[in-house]
Amino acid sequence: MPKKPTPEEIQEAGRQLQRGGFLGRGSSKKADRVLEEAVAAGLDQQAVAMAILSAAADYEPRRWAR
Repeated sequence: MPKKPTPEEIQEAGRQLQRGGFLGRGSSKKADRVLEEAVAAGLDQQAVAMAILSAAADYEPRRWAR
């Protein structure tokens, strides 16, 4: 049985997605993987995608990283 993504994995996927921005240093690969695992585990795809996007919106990069 596929495992459900943990809240920490969802937060990390959102963080990596947010880092993408203009410079493209982030990655949607982790978000895609977490979403695929969640769907395989029987979770709602839209709900998990919204959780990842919410985590990306809540992510606040460090000042020096900008």
